[in-house]
Amino acid sequence: MAMIGFHGEAHDGRAHLLLVDPYGGSREALGAALRGGSLIVETAEGIAEAVTKMHDSEFDVAVIDLDLPPAHGLAENGWDLVRLVREVHPTLPLVLIAAECPPDTQAEALRHGAAHLLEKPINPRELRRIVQTLRPETAPA
Repeated sequence: MAMIGFHGEAHDGRAHLLLVDPYGGSREALGAALRGGSLIVETAEGIAEAVTKMHDSEFDVAVIDLDLPPAHGLAENGWDLVRLVREVHPTLPLVLIAAECPPDTQAEALRHGAAHLLEKPINPRELRRIVQTLRPETAPA
């Protein structure tokens, strides 16, 4: 069985990013905005797909929509994925996305060591800038 890993570089030295967003249009638009230059982006629709990709690849940054809907009858959400990621890789830079960012959501994001918490709607250029700052050794694209 493969180990889940998030600490490696992509084959060509570019940062490898996992984007987890349940909404197809949003996932594809953000993925397209982030791809290229110094970033390789893989997308996942939900927790199951994200876990599969984590088994198959190593990531340098993860962007997780906290509003992941339950899947396959399981009441799991984006926070469950954040907890799983933190168990496996406590230092992976996380950018969390939420529909609303009240103080309790901000506190929970800080407790899990998130680098950033963004409220929807997301500005793709701002997200790209944030991701680039999390990887200062890579040249901005």
